[in-house]
Amino acid sequence: MNYKMARGGATPPPSPHRRQLCASLGLGTLLGATSAWAQAPAATKGQLAPWRMVVNEAVTGETNFFLLTSRYQPLADYVTQHFKGRNIGIEPVVNIERFMAVAQGQIKPDLVFGKSVNQLAKLVRDHGYQPLVRRADPYKAAFIVGKDSKIKTLADIGQAKIIMPDEFAATTAVARAELRRNNITNSVVMHVKFQEAVAQQITSGMGQVGVVNPTIAKKWAEQGGRVLAETQPVVNWSVLAGPGMQAEVVQQLREVLFGMNKNAAPVLGALGVKEWAKAERKEYLALLDYTKE
Repeated sequence: MNYKMARGGATPPPSPHRRQLCASLGLGTLLGATSAWAQAPAATKGQLAPWRMVVNEAVTGETNFFLLTSRYQPLADYVTQHFKGRNIGIEPVVNIERFMAVAQGQIKPDLVFGKSVNQLAKLVRDHGYQPLVRRADPYKAAFIVGKDSKIKTLADIGQAKIIMPDEFAATTAVARAELRRNNITNSVVMHVKFQEAVAQQITSGMGQVGVVNPTIAKKWAEQGGRVLAETQPVVNWSVLAGPGMQAEVVQQLREVLFGMNKNAAPVLGALGVKEWAKAERKEYLALLDYTKE
């Protein structure tokens, strides 16, 4: 398969002032990613050291660090109530590559929540992270086409142009796996940054087939578009414990998170999770076997 990044028309080189401004903004974003953890309360005498929770919503979520921290604070508060007041510092990381670098850093997070499950699977397989819970329903990406498209099955794709989201996203990883499983090797793939942009590209005729998450696929069908096919179901959004967390604490934490299904359903609902299910290491290994990563 040929892979390209979607680009607009040519633009003039940035001025020195603009380059300096972009560099400053980039530094601000990087610092913002760790601001929540930096501001987390330090342990005082007689208190347990705070846990560091790194959150990544991949390329479909909010990018405002304040809003992301606020979104996951009720989850952190619920866990804190059941661990004798242990504080949890929330560290949102928007960029998937940056998230993986943080998770593999010298000082690893105590907890990780992520939506790019193929990347989480690598943390489980290669870096000692321990699966705690996952969203109960499986994850399936969808291939979408326009309502009048002549493409009726995956076998009809041929050399059609396929629009996919960020190349590090789980949606892209499972879509590539499904194309490979169906021996579709001649298509041209273009990547756009956000899932929402995929549907827009198909509507505008920039591509013939799009790859999207279940939420966007549902909206697409409701608006008259067609869902061509779905990928195999794989493990969904997950919470992992860091490599250094002791086994008894992992088990206690898993039980606390399970308790949210009955005792904190609104908190889970605000995160887009109906209920937690137990996460098994074998599920993540099976995902990587499917994606060949």
